[in-house]
Amino acid sequence: MAPRKTAKVTEIAAPKATRIYAISNNKGGVGKTTTALNLAGALMFRDKKVLVIDLDPQCNASIAFNVEISREDPGVRQLLSDSRYTVRNCVYAKGPLCDIIPSDQELDDLAPQLLLDPEGRTRLRKQLQQGAQDYDFVLLDCPPDINVLTQSALVAATDVIVPIDVGFFSLTGLARMVKIIKQVRSAYNPELNFLGVLATKYDSRTTLSENTIRAIEEQNIPLFNTKIRISVDIIRAQMERLPVNLYATDSHAAADYAALAEEILPAKVISLRSARRQISAS
Repeated sequence: MAPRKTAKVTEIAAPKATRIYAISNNKGGVGKTTTALNLAGALMFRDKKVLVIDLDPQCNASIAFNVEISREDPGVRQLLSDSRYTVRNCVYAKGPLCDIIPSDQELDDLAPQLLLDPEGRTRLRKQLQQGAQDYDFVLLDCPPDINVLTQSALVAATDVIVPIDVGFFSLTGLARMVKIIKQVRSAYNPELNFLGVLATKYDSRTTLSENTIRAIEEQNIPLFNTKIRISVDIIRAQMERLPVNLYATDSHAAADYAALAEEILPAKVISLRSARRQISAS
């Protein structure tokens, strides 16, 4: 196991109310859904109740949580387009500490309707203002695009986490993502907090990883101390549709997501036996 690098710890105050995290990057394949799944698992280990909302028509988060629906079933589509539905009408329980609102594979066709509606970009925020109080954290898994669904997430969120896989093209995409966050903050959500960039698929043995981190630091962009190291256990856990801290408890991947949760919410981890009993019930 490669040793974890230590650096300045990101100091983040414990939340006093529901925190809504948009996990967003306009580039695909950077670990957005992986972050949503495994951060949810790490927060549940800290006895926090989590809601995951899948805003991506690819439905990767829905598949990861083993909840696949059609366009007629309650889900994100109804939450954003039908006033008869609330958060509670659209959730699917994945144990006592986790719920998910899934996407459907035709969700793309909702975008024109949201764009034409003057309140389209603010509908998710209004739904969460009324329905998120039951949760400590809401994780919004965004599509790999700056479309109206991603914009809705940024308008609704209290904070943004931007995962990037280390590499040159990730840095070019990051600049655009920072610009979009600033625009949404200016136009819709002045309280939106850029929580930080999360480096994924990180390998301290390569100069590419180190150079990418250095380039982010030089741009004065917020950066999590935690780096998610490249790990086959993450892929294996996804195939089993489990957070890695349930699939491979002692892996360095589980340790990395536990460290991320500690940066977001410093807390005492509940016992492994108790956590497994609560989270595995589904």
